[in-house]
Amino acid sequence: MLIIGSLMFGVLAYNLVHHGPLLAWDVPLANRLHATALASPRWVDDIMIAGFYVGDQLLILIGVVLGIYFICKRYWRELVMLCNCFGVSAILFRVLSLTFHRARPVFETPIWHMKVIPGFPSGHAIAVVCSYGLLLYFFVPKMKSRAGKAWLTAGVLLLCVYVLFSRLFVGDHFLTDIFAGLGVGLAWSGLSNTTVELLFQKREHVEKPTRPGLASTVWHPTPDASTVPLLVPPSTGGASTSGIPTAPL
Repeated sequence: MLIIGSLMFGVLAYNLVHHGPLLAWDVPLANRLHATALASPRWVDDIMIAGFYVGDQLLILIGVVLGIYFICKRYWRELVMLCNCFGVSAILFRVLSLTFHRARPVFETPIWHMKVIPGFPSGHAIAVVCSYGLLLYFFVPKMKSRAGKAWLTAGVLLLCVYVLFSRLFVGDHFLTDIFAGLGVGLAWSGLSNTTVELLFQKREHVEKPTRPGLASTVWHPTPDASTVPLLVPPSTGGASTSGIPTAPL
């Protein structure tokens, strides 16, 4: 994930800086989708606008609920992953968007309010990959049914596609913004989750208590047979083995 995501973002960022050929489809696709949005019924536009909140406010609500639950249960590993994928990823978007400072699509008749923050990479793309991907990472391994795992994965993927397409449909992003955000989300998810897993596994290994019976394997010197006193049973009469006569009972 780290390598694939880094390559995706790196190639798109290079094309953005040097006006490469991968940007050729951005403006034509944005204009075509905007024309489709203007010709669509209002309820279609409302559904597409709702994708903004599914990839933003809904994720905030899920993150707060899970954060409180993890704190109450003292699930520190999951809490750190949650902070990385739900919180740090948003900071990462801000830093990258202000670094590249790419303007968003501009139309004479916008579908809804125009965003002011630069749009490369897409913050929603980063968010859905990091956040909904983390939810799959948490819940899919705990499910026993293969059908349940497949349905949950397919549902989350469809939800992500809906959010990403809605950002294109309402004119908030170019196509390369979306794919750049996917690359950042994949790279950050792979790096942060793998790092957290390794750190907590190392911590658990260090803090693991000594197993019962381990002390029995510690080497102790075997005493010499000549230094061990012999226990002689009392005789009923005659001389003892030590040469000292004993009285009969």
